[in-house]
Amino acid sequence: MDSAYQLDNILFRYGEKVALSLPSLTLQSQQITALIGENGSGKSTLLNLLGFLSTAETGTIQFFGQNVNKRNHLKFRRRIGFLAQKPYMLRGTVLDNITIALKMHGVPGPNRIDKAMAAMEHLGIAHCADQEAKKTSGGELQKAALARILALEPEVLILDEPFGNLDQTSTHLLENFIESFIQDSGNTLIFSTHNRLQGLALADNVISLVKGRTVKTPLINLFKGNIRNHTFDTGKIEITLTGKTHTGSHISIDPHEIVISRQPLDSSIRNSYCGRITAIAEEMGAVRIGIDAGERFQALITNEALDALHLHLGDLAWVNFKSNSVTVF
Repeated sequence: MDSAYQLDNILFRYGEKVALSLPSLTLQSQQITALIGENGSGKSTLLNLLGFLSTAETGTIQFFGQNVNKRNHLKFRRRIGFLAQKPYMLRGTVLDNITIALKMHGVPGPNRIDKAMAAMEHLGIAHCADQEAKKTSGGELQKAALARILALEPEVLILDEPFGNLDQTSTHLLENFIESFIQDSGNTLIFSTHNRLQGLALADNVISLVKGRTVKTPLINLFKGNIRNHTFDTGKIEITLTGKTHTGSHISIDPHEIVISRQPLDSSIRNSYCGRITAIAEEMGAVRIGIDAGERFQALITNEALDALHLHLGDLAWVNFKSNSVTVF
């Protein structure tokens, strides 16, 4: 599979503060990529670079195998649809906003209405066509802004925190849209989210950012502590690490790597903790299990596993994971 982006030796600073430091990063085409991390981790800065809305201090970016430079970045930007956290709508109706964007991109007049209506129908907001864009509700405003982008048929769709202002129904609809986007269009989608489990469930590839740097973990089951003799002490429990680990102040365990059991496992797994189930919830086709076992763990299991284990809220269960499932940073 070809890469949509290849970033090398990227450094981006706001004044003296390093916002991004990326020795090498590849984003594949025809995939969904999620950026996850806390506020200030560099998600929006990276999306702005990928959308060619800003330029790094040092480093190079390739876009579908072509080097990006001052002469061609505007041409590449036209191939990207970028939905900001707080999209800006022009005066006029929702339909006006979409047709104006199409006009600016050189779409012939007779085709603009058809393309605009098709995009709105795809997102279920055709009834908003004649509404004043600035007066639409939060969820419909975001869908209107997304329809404006989709009408332009971008090769890469970038969504900056798209779930931030949506109610549960709108969130579910947008999740369905993201899941179907690649299949329907064959293009590339990149989005950022605070919801780490949501990113893990929706995306083909997850990029975790901590203080402008990538870490190889989905940042779920994230604990702070100290390392002593290949053991990570969180202050509440001790977690056994591999013999290769010597430094770090944080760990993370992928929720897919956690095995839930009713009894202690007779296996080589080094980390096993008994706790009480505090949450059982559907999570994008999987089941999220929350267990308080000294620290609060989250695991993702199948519906079949849930039925087989007969798990219920308040039950005692064991959290089990291997030492090499622990990422230290």
